[in-house]
Amino acid sequence: MIINKIKILLLLLVNIPLWLISKFITKDKNIWIFGAWSGKKYADNSKYFFEYVNEQYPNVKAIWVSDDNKIVQNLNSKGFIAYKKYSFMSIFYGVQAKYSIFVHSNKTDSLMFLNNKKTQLIQLWHGSPIKKIGKDDKMFQGDSLIKRITKLVFFPYLKEEKYAIFTGIGDEDSKIYATAFSATNIKSTGLCRNDKLFYKKKQVYYTVTYLPTFRDQIGDKVDLFSEYNFDLATWNEKLSKLSIVLNIKMHPVNKPKNELLDKFKNFKYINFLDEIDVAEVLANTDILITDYSSVFFDYLLTDNPIIFAPFDYEKYLTKDRELYYDYDEVTPGPKCKNWAEVLEWVFKFKDNSELYKDERKKVKDRFHKYHDNKSCDRVYKEIMKLS
Repeated sequence: MIINKIKILLLLLVNIPLWLISKFITKDKNIWIFGAWSGKKYADNSKYFFEYVNEQYPNVKAIWVSDDNKIVQNLNSKGFIAYKKYSFMSIFYGVQAKYSIFVHSNKTDSLMFLNNKKTQLIQLWHGSPIKKIGKDDKMFQGDSLIKRITKLVFFPYLKEEKYAIFTGIGDEDSKIYATAFSATNIKSTGLCRNDKLFYKKKQVYYTVTYLPTFRDQIGDKVDLFSEYNFDLATWNEKLSKLSIVLNIKMHPVNKPKNELLDKFKNFKYINFLDEIDVAEVLANTDILITDYSSVFFDYLLTDNPIIFAPFDYEKYLTKDRELYYDYDEVTPGPKCKNWAEVLEWVFKFKDNSELYKDERKKVKDRFHKYHDNKSCDRVYKEIMKLS
């Protein structure tokens, strides 16, 4: 714990001179820095936009920064430019970069010193919100006044980020970003990762995917099965008869309990997915099961069925997060109370995927301005308008 705090303090101190240098160096409009998920993953909207820029615009020096050496090595082996965060080369290009592109914040995903007046921050975000976020989330307050003053005086690059562009999917989330982050230049481009949804691979099995939102604290292990009548043997038997596979992907900040993994590991038709990109999972999913995760907004673009499993609805609202919308109004699909009901709906939707089709279309039209695979293209064009 003490060692980690020392490392964080050293990192904060290192960024002070880099921030000062960055303020005076002329920026190169063709140097773009990309990052995601606190430097720990190569994923999400910035990943897909990074690959798009590399493919379509070779004049741009697109650089991925990461805390993970394996990610850096893997990207380099594929011909991409990637550097370890705060390595000499990442700093060399960072101080010259005109744009920093990320999905959470520049502070966590990229290089802190890029939060200066000359570098343009491009916020791609990581999902259209149904849960309250940022300044709208009254259940979780931000830093104390003393901490905010300390940051402003001693670590000015930690000040509130001002985004040159904040991307979203339509008018609904644009209104939220304006209040949650005081964002101004919000563009309804669509999410870059959703371009992937329009390219489905040929599959052996009919695929059902369960993607719950996160609960409790970051790093907590959760069990959303035992308490809600998930009968492993029954599920496995019935899925096998119809050649259906159930994939389970917990939220990145939650891990399934070890004893739960031990119970599931011997069942052929039920799989826990770990390090895999959610966009790729959704593209090859025939039915989505979720709860309060905004991932269903993305999935609406596939026109496939969605089963909602808000088993702990009241508990979630009081303990975890408030919602922006009336849950029933924006969730176009059955609301199940336990896993037995979910299984019934898996069979119903496999027999007839048209069920709830009109409801899905209504919500899709309300939230998505575009229903195509051109989001990356639109984001690029918006950045070009900044030049």
